[in-house]
Amino acid sequence: MIDQIQKKIQGIYGWTVKNAEIIAPPHDLPDAVKDRVAYFRDMAEDGMTFMGIMECIFADKKPESYDFGATKDWLPMSQEFNYWVGNAYNIAQMEIAVYLIYGVRKEENND
Repeated sequence: MIDQIQKKIQGIYGWTVKNAEIIAPPHDLPDAVKDRVAYFRDMAEDGMTFMGIMECIFADKKPESYDFGATKDWLPMSQEFNYWVGNAYNIAQMEIAVYLIYGVRKEENND
């Protein structure tokens, strides 16, 4: 459990500088986490807000307002995602926020 929390903290605060360039922290996320983030992130192109994406990623149940603007069916939370969040809900939210803003773009550029 402590190792998982340390990985999340590294994914939030692990910024570095190399050759005068700021490098975003690395993210050691399970595939189930990356898949859930990608599923809801795709709806940003259709108008879902950043906070709406965050709400959906971490929602145990479909939010009441989901059907109002969502362009995909609801994706229930997997056991693997729930295990990754564990007891560190706020830390998990912070890492996903950093991942959405900086990490996803970095991974897409490396592909």
